[in-house]
Amino acid sequence: MTTNNIKNIKIALIGDSGVGKSSIALRYTSNEFDQNYLSTDGASYSTKIITKYGQTLQLDIWDTAGQERYRSLGKNFYKDAYIVILVYDITKQETFDNLKEVWYDELKKNGEENPILGIAGNKNDQYENDNIVNEEEARNFANSVNGIFQLVSAKTGDNIENFFNLLINEYFKLNYPEKVQNIIDRRNSYQITKKKFNYTDKNENETNKVKKSKCC
Repeated sequence: MTTNNIKNIKIALIGDSGVGKSSIALRYTSNEFDQNYLSTDGASYSTKIITKYGQTLQLDIWDTAGQERYRSLGKNFYKDAYIVILVYDITKQETFDNLKEVWYDELKKNGEENPILGIAGNKNDQYENDNIVNEEEARNFANSVNGIFQLVSAKTGDNIENFFNLLINEYFKLNYPEKVQNIIDRRNSYQITKKKFNYTDKNENETNKVKKSKCC
């Protein structure tokens, strides 16, 4: 693998302190979870290299601090981010309200014009808790900002990989539509061929049954 073939994609996670941004990044890049993970001081950085549709990507993941004193610095980290994930804690309504009223506004002011947006409701492992953010409200917000919504759990890993895959697929649809279409066409062709062979095999089996019944 040569570095010339690798495309760097910047991903930024933003939201209040304690919602689990660092844990989401850690779960996705290393498949680990640290119960005692400290709140990010400023920003943290991690990477993951993936290959999809024949293209190798290095995902540069920036986890920004959620404390108010760092908010003015946040724009330096999600500037140039092609994918931005807004994270809230499903057990704390305030974190979702801030997502809509503070973090999204900050992103609109200082981020790229049309980034791929993800809305992640973290701590899905506590979904049975009575004091959770209304899922329909969160989905409606995601739809209103043209974002991809997903309930996730950094603790259990639930939906983390799937959520990032959805975001990466959106990146490919926008930037490599011909590669995506080629894969879709090949899959469709394979399914048609598979059905055709299954149909033929079925007919041959029926014919063999008839032959056997005549000969005996």
